[in-house]
Amino acid sequence: MIIEARNLSKKVIFNNEEIIILDDINLNVSASSSLAVIGPSGSGKSTLLGILAGLDSPTSGEIFINKNPLHSLSEEARAKVRKDSVAFVFQNFELLSGLTALENVMLPLELKSNKGAKEIAINYLEKVDMQNRLMHYPQQLSGGEQQRVAIARAFACEAEVLFCDEPTGNLDSNNSDLIADLIFGAFRESSSALIIVTHDETLANRCDQKIELLDGKIL
Repeated sequence: MIIEARNLSKKVIFNNEEIIILDDINLNVSASSSLAVIGPSGSGKSTLLGILAGLDSPTSGEIFINKNPLHSLSEEARAKVRKDSVAFVFQNFELLSGLTALENVMLPLELKSNKGAKEIAINYLEKVDMQNRLMHYPQQLSGGEQQRVAIARAFACEAEVLFCDEPTGNLDSNNSDLIADLIFGAFRESSSALIIVTHDETLANRCDQKIELLDGKIL
């Protein structure tokens, strides 16, 4: 298994009251498989994604990425696991405005000291049909084009786990369908595990597994 979550819980104290955000979550995701996490706003989806990706820590329970025990690692050690094993596609694209499309895709590769960063970045931008926008900055691109660049950046890293947080949330229906096709097309060519948090039932139904959260519990 690439992702293993055992009895994950997340609790916070607000106004002297304990609030349970996640309650006894168990799940497994293997290489080359996909999982959709659905549920209404406030159900705990984003918190679960953050814990699975090592961006947040559970109050109790265990979470492993490729056997790395994120729940017991320091923030520095978790950051290394994220750099080595994880990539993201966000609802708001999260492209750096001062970098071109090509430079945005190259950046995480360069941080990994990949000497073929430019060639790899161009290859993945071609896969998402952005070869004519290499030198454009994010503000010169439409929302759908920015998300294509974000997908190229994520898959170019060849990470063991790809997390998508509402990847079609800011797009119209035509662009949503296109982005879904691009995500799953690239996914089928990779060996990554894919975890998608979404409100989009059509997108969720394309995954191998689907779980629904309500009040922090898996239904």
